[in-house]
Parts: sequence; C-alpha cells; structure tokens
Amino acid sequence: MKQVLCAFLDPNEILCRELFRLGRERNWLIEFSNGRIPPRWSGDGIITNFPDLNELSTIQNFPGTPCISFALLPRDNIRSIVGDTWRVAEMTAEYFLNKGFRNFAAIEARNWNRPDCVPEIDPVFSLKQVLEERGIALAVCYWQENMPSNALADYGVIMDSLAEFFSSQPRPLALFVPSGRYLTATYRVLSQLKVRIPEEVAVLCNTDSPYAKIPTSCIYGEPRETACRAVELLDRMMAGETVPMEPVRVAPAAIDSRYSTDNLAFQNPKLAAAIRYLSFNFSNCISIEAAAEAAGCSHAMLVRLFQQHLHKTPLCFLQELRFNRILYLLDTTDLPLQRIAEESGYSSAMSLSLAFRRKYGFFPGEYRRSRRQQQERAEPFELS
Repeated sequence: MKQVLCAFLDPNEILCRELFRLGRERNWLIEFSNGRIPPRWSGDGIITNFPDLNELSTIQNFPGTPCISFALLPRDNIRSIVGDTWRVAEMTAEYFLNKGFRNFAAIEARNWNRPDCVPEIDPVFSLKQVLEERGIALAVCYWQENMPSNALADYGVIMDSLAEFFSSQPRPLALFVPSGRYLTATYRVLSQLKVRIPEEVAVLCNTDSPYAKIPTSCIYGEPRETACRAVELLDRMMAGETVPMEPVRVAPAAIDSRYSTDNLAFQNPKLAAAIRYLSFNFSNCISIEAAAEAAGCSHAMLVRLFQQHLHKTPLCFLQELRFNRILYLLDTTDLPLQRIAEESGYSSAMSLSLAFRRKYGFFPGEYRRSRRQQQERAEPFELS
C-alpha cells in the first residue's frame, strides 16, 4: 500500500474528494494536511500546492520522494500540473466585458509569482495581463503579501484590508475571486459595507463553492481533471517510470452563471435590454430581430451598438451564450444531445452537432467521449 501526502495551502473540496476517490481505487493510503507541511513526514509520494521549496524540504527524504506540485517548477523529483490561467483570464475578461463592466478588481492572499514557481500559477496575474492588453486596469488587494506562506493572517487584518479595498473601488465592479475559500470573507465584508450583489459588485469565482452565502458564478472544469492527471502522473513516478519534465496544463471548460453576476453594467439602455433578452432567452429558438424588438430599436441599430461596445455581432454574442451552456452540459451531465439542444436554443440534435462541428472541428459526442476518457486516463484534450 502506497502512502501519499496531499498537503494544500488552500484545499479545494472537489479536488480533494477526487484525489481521495482515485487514490482509494489504487489502494493508496492518503493523508491530508491543510495549511502546513508535517515535518519529517515520510512516504511514497506527495501532491501539493505549497510554493516554497524550503517548506517541502522538511519532509523526510524529500529529494527521493516523487512529488506532484501545482505550483513549483519541474525539477529532479518534482513534476508540475497547473491550471491554464491564461485561458481562465481570457474567459473572465470576456465574460465581464460582455456584461458591460469596465471596472475590474481581484483579491488574493499574495502574489504567487516567484522564481521557483511555474509562471501560470497565479490567475490574478494572468487576468491583469489580459486586461492590460485591452487597455483596462485590474485593481488587486493582496492581504497576506509579506507573511510566510504557511502563516495564518489575523482575521481582523484581512477584514480591514478587504473593507478598505472595496470602499475605494468604483462601481459597478467586476470582482474576480481565485478561490472559493475566500468567498465567505468577501461576502461578509461586502455585506458590512452594505454593497449590493450583483447590482454594485458582480462576483465570479475560479472554483465552485457549495458553502457560499450567495449562489456564485464559477469557472467549471479544472478540479476533477487536475486530480485525475495528478494521480496518474504520481502513480507512474512511484512505479519508477521516467515522465517528461514539461508542466501539464489543465484547461477550464465553461462558466456556470449564477446569481452573483446577474447584472449588466451597460449605460446604453437599448444595448442592455437586448443583452438581457438574449441572456434570458438563449435557450429558446429566438432571433436577433426579436432582441432588437425587445430593445426598441432596429436590427441595424442593434448590430451597430454591439459592434461599438462589444466588437462583435449580436449573433456572435448569442452563439457564445449557447456554446458556453453546451460545453457545461456536455461536461457535467449525461443528457442526450436532443435534450441539450432543447436547453441551448437549437431545434434538433443534428443542428446542434453541425454548429458545434463548424466551431470546434469535431462533433459534441466526440468532445464528451474525449473529456470522459481524459478524466479516466489523464490525457489532454483542448478546444481549438
């Protein structure tokens, strides 16, 4: 029986549950450690997101123990699995810009980019870069910047830092939260400041959290795949197999929209009305003419408004809504294609399949099978 340590600074519930399930299938004895590395621990393998090599070196015979890291660069006994934070950043930026937001903010314990870490470790840093390319600034609150990574910040200090930060931000504000474990403090501070969600601050989280006070929109697809690929890679390393040094990147699938982002920040009332109509009715067989009628303008004027504010056509916007829903349903359910077509605005499974193939180069059934095989065997699969 292999003994495996799973040590996390910020444990993700879905990730930990999948690691436990997959490890049990391999007859592993898994020990979880939250917030600290147990000194002089010894075993057969390690899965961790600690970004400090010095802390990991307290493990007995660490250089000789295979380690899967979600933070550190590959070296000797370490192999890396990281989220595709650039894709996360692009999805986040596009999602909020499509809702008319121009004020962006994010919160994080610290800036995780450092020489020993893979560049893609920090989604906040990636979002900052993506927004800067579009001429938009990202305000960031780091509340634990000058503390050791295993130290616990004073809760009062965290609350004061967040309160000061949120009070200084313009509204309406698009807020990106990189981890579900930050949501409780975030919503508590916003409630104390009497900030309305989502009217004044719209919140999107990089991970799902079933314990959030408010149903929170999240980016779906990484934790389960990350767990599958981590277990598969560690299993090979513990068996003595030589595995490539190149970091393994895990791409997100889709955004699950919930109450926390149910707001539009457009000042043009006609554009806002059209987007609200499309967002609430995309699962029906609707037309752009119907959206223009709901907005009280002509089809040509609506096209001009979309091009001016979103740099895309209304039809392109509608298709993005539908494909995001399709990807989410393919990833999270076993619904037949006909049912998915009905829930995403297509008249039949055939019309959905043809549209999907035109966009991605393969059929939805192929995508679903590949994603399931990927989760079972930890093989990469990416949308073009």
